[in-house]
Amino acid sequence: MQTIARDIFALEQMWNKALHSGMPYQPLVLGLKFEIRIADLTARDVVIVTCPACHWSANVAPHVLHSRYHEMRKLIHVQADMTCKRCGAKGDLYWRIERAIGPEYPRSA
Repeated sequence: MQTIARDIFALEQMWNKALHSGMPYQPLVLGLKFEIRIADLTARDVVIVTCPACHWSANVAPHVLHSRYHEMRKLIHVQADMTCKRCGAKGDLYWRIERAIGPEYPRSA
């Protein structure tokens, strides 16, 4: 059972690296950390979560947060629900937001 979980974990890591490796990102400041809501995130953003205990990091796409939480929920409250997949540390994970760099395309109305 552990080998299956380990294989799934390895596949998730490979998928995250492949998904986010081709696009350059830059750090983004949306305001004070305790005031940022899920609704403030755009499709070009990625929330990078890092465990201080084992230094494992994961990229979380905004659509994942939108599917699990209400859009007006603050990210500081979502942080309490975060759990490290490697060591099991809970609630004390660090997060930051980065935005993909690229051309802005006009949107049709």
